[in-house]
Amino acid sequence: MAVKELRPLQEIDLAFHLSMPRSINLSDPGTGKTPPVVVYQYALWTLEKVRSAWAMPLSLMEKNRKEILEFTDFKPEDVVIVSGSKARRTKLMKMDAKVFIMGFSCFSTNWRELRSYHPDLNALQVDEIHLGYGGDTSQRTQALYDAMDEIKYFLPMTGSLINGRLSSAYPVIHILDPTLYTSYEHFLIRHAIEDESGKIVAWRNPKPIADVLRKYGIRHTFEEVYGKEAKIVINEQCQMDPQQRIAYDEFAENAILELEESWLEGTLPGVNFIRCRQLMEHPQTFGAPLDQIKLTGKEQRLLIHLENAKETKKPIVIFAALVPSQERIVQICKDMGLRVGLINGTVSLKKRNEIDLAFQAGEYDVVVASPATAGVGFNWGHVDIVIFMSIDFMDSSFLQGYRRAMRGVRKTHLLIYVMEYEDSVDQRIFKIVETKSAMAVAVDETQVQVKISAAKVRPPPPMRDSPPTMQNRSCK
Repeated sequence: MAVKELRPLQEIDLAFHLSMPRSINLSDPGTGKTPPVVVYQYALWTLEKVRSAWAMPLSLMEKNRKEILEFTDFKPEDVVIVSGSKARRTKLMKMDAKVFIMGFSCFSTNWRELRSYHPDLNALQVDEIHLGYGGDTSQRTQALYDAMDEIKYFLPMTGSLINGRLSSAYPVIHILDPTLYTSYEHFLIRHAIEDESGKIVAWRNPKPIADVLRKYGIRHTFEEVYGKEAKIVINEQCQMDPQQRIAYDEFAENAILELEESWLEGTLPGVNFIRCRQLMEHPQTFGAPLDQIKLTGKEQRLLIHLENAKETKKPIVIFAALVPSQERIVQICKDMGLRVGLINGTVSLKKRNEIDLAFQAGEYDVVVASPATAGVGFNWGHVDIVIFMSIDFMDSSFLQGYRRAMRGVRKTHLLIYVMEYEDSVDQRIFKIVETKSAMAVAVDETQVQVKISAAKVRPPPPMRDSPPTMQNRSCK
């Protein structure tokens, strides 16, 4: 089978990464970051006899191995996925492979052993690095720092480096340019705003971060590669079921709700917030009398979409942040006679892959998923409708989620429905997401500003020191 060729923009990416030992690809999801990276791995081996380790989310390992074999002359035995028991990992790491694919924790735990078998392993690539190494203080990130003290080449990939806070970029910046900040504490002094108790309440001064990413990073937006995103975001204002609203308002006001056989308490602010979300998304799980609610307000609205999908035979992806809500949605789909698959943290990686392939083949009508597990690695370009029943607190989860269906140039607009309860904590959640998105735009104004709420809320205060535009290196 003939080796696939890189597109012109991907050739530019490859040349950029080969021009310096450490760089980063910051391009949007779906723009083709992987092909130039695998050709880069092949170039390192053929030109310098340097082997590579490639760390990534477990869900991407099979997909990325396939792309290596499609875009290079590596043989199957040259590309090994390292996983399993300690004995199995050791056996796999001793193989004469040129690229060793592994999860984040596997690399951080086993990199020394891997290099003991292959002293010429002198390159690390990291896919979706914000998911694996987004915090400085974790043991996994500290092991990454130790590895990069010995490994020469470094190439991470992510379109979401500013993942809800400026500090999520620190591990990458520390490796790319360790002279910029003397320590993580130095980084916080320059960029974090703390209250009297030392809690970080805001971020500031994004310009140095933007500058270092411009120096070491290459980025292509979805619009640059494929044209303007063909999408329409539709906020659907929902009303709670009357009994649901009574219970929600009572709990929100008093932080306590009397049930038939127990009391639901939420005296602490964090607990109160969680309980409010649970009452919104799956009140039936609290038992009598709330278990008499047949459908929540959002579920009633969902029925309309499911009925339309059943009539038109169009596949749907439904995202929900809470597991009980996901399970209820699955049952609702089954009750309507729809073929449905569930992808969340309780589903094995093998099963997720099976559901993915079956969905692409038309064997499922609906996939219900958590944003955390289905935000990367899935290509659902055949989908025209994505529904967010609820979201988590990350702007990247929303962007990565709907972009599972933004794969290349779309012939029709992707309809993205975001459900929001009136007068609820949904407004607080959406404001948090929109504020985090504004932070990412402050570092790189080519990022998409997430706007999902229909409620009128005050915009977040502008960050100090507006940065210059991050330049897109392209063939313009």
